[in-house]
Amino acid sequence: MDKPLRILHLEDDFDFAELVKAMLEKEGLRTKIVVVDNLKDFVGALETDPFDIILADYLLPTCNGIQALQAARQKCPETPFLLLSGTVGEQAAIESLKHGATDYVLKQWLERLVPIVRRALQEAEERIQRKRAETELIRRDKYFRILTANSPDVLTILNREGVFQYNSPALKMVLGYEPEELAGRNAFALVHPEDLPSVMRAFERGLKDRELRVTQEFRFRRPDGSWCHLEVVGQNRLDDPDISGVVLNVRDITER
Repeated sequence: MDKPLRILHLEDDFDFAELVKAMLEKEGLRTKIVVVDNLKDFVGALETDPFDIILADYLLPTCNGIQALQAARQKCPETPFLLLSGTVGEQAAIESLKHGATDYVLKQWLERLVPIVRRALQEAEERIQRKRAETELIRRDKYFRILTANSPDVLTILNREGVFQYNSPALKMVLGYEPEELAGRNAFALVHPEDLPSVMRAFERGLKDRELRVTQEFRFRRPDGSWCHLEVVGQNRLDDPDISGVVLNVRDITER
């Protein structure tokens, strides 16, 4: 890791806390550990600093692991929480998981600690990335909806492989598809086979030259299997952080 792993460790045996630190660092995890031995200091630490992971003994003189877990979930619900104990039984372990603990490690099986810590950190990072992606999708969807609310044409965003990233609400009226129906599908799969080579060449030209506005006419399959004639004007906006795709203005010219 590029920077030390920030750990809050609730433990009244400071020799054991030092053993945990040594095990983590032996396996290549640089750490910055705050050790506390009571619930008050534990809550105070949560309020003062952000942590990457929390370790907690299950049974201490002033509290138990469930109380610490409940406090942690109130202050930092996304932070992985691992119980470390020599006394936790199966029922207590199940109860802790029900309350939101990430996992538990018995002190006599401490060799499990590092793999569990690594897995917990990876899962936490994946959750963060998913939330970021979901937030970005919501933001972009609002942006495009405002942009295309009154347009009779379809605004389509493709990624560099030609996969639909966005379709404006006009898609239903113009082509007969709900926007959700095409999400994640490849646009080229719906182009008439006779028109596909020229469409692919035009798309490749647009990828190579982001200043180029490419106009192309071709046949496109409707949901009922019939073909409509489209005029598409496209431009590479993959480098634009608000769009990150190939923008297409799509017009049905079947009756023209």
